[in-house]
Amino acid sequence: MNKYLETLREKNDDPVLNEMRLHAEKENVPILEEESMQLLLQVLALTNAERVLEIGSAIGYSAFRMASDGARRSVTTVERDRHRYEQARSFLARSSYQPSITLLHGDAFDYVEEISQDPSYDALFVDAAKSHNQAFIETFAPFVKRGGVIVVDNVLFKGWVADPAGAPKRLQNLAGNVHAFNDWFRNHPAFATRFHAVGDGLAIAIKQENLL
Repeated sequence: MNKYLETLREKNDDPVLNEMRLHAEKENVPILEEESMQLLLQVLALTNAERVLEIGSAIGYSAFRMASDGARRSVTTVERDRHRYEQARSFLARSSYQPSITLLHGDAFDYVEEISQDPSYDALFVDAAKSHNQAFIETFAPFVKRGGVIVVDNVLFKGWVADPAGAPKRLQNLAGNVHAFNDWFRNHPAFATRFHAVGDGLAIAIKQENLL
């Protein structure tokens, strides 16, 4: 079935993008799974998202895909890890979509003042440290316009969120954190949130009002 689905999808054979895929596979860099990417791109298209804020660039793969999928779309993306940031900068510098992507290095929370200078983002995509998901939403969702979309990756955390005690011992606290975040996000009155079992789980929310 997956092979059949691939035949129905629009191909993006950009050489830099293919290089990024191969690098991620070789170096075990976590990038968004294709099923999740397809859903993310569809949501951005349906909401006419032209300005996207991404927390967690990794090697710049998702930023590249989001920028290349929208004719007028711009992406501001923040990566804390210096090595990943440098890799993203190298890849994106060779991309024809570089003018549409602003790549920032450092802790996302250190950029709050800068981001707040030009708010009204159409979308927020969070794919960073799972233990900080709630803090990311509380901090950056205020910069998303009403009716904008918020997407969070890895909300199923390999299924361990259903029973954090069943996760490997070293990951039980993190699984519990993701479980607690999901409950918080689902019940928050500022968001209309749904959870989707694609990839490692995507939470997709429409911002209803400013209550943060």
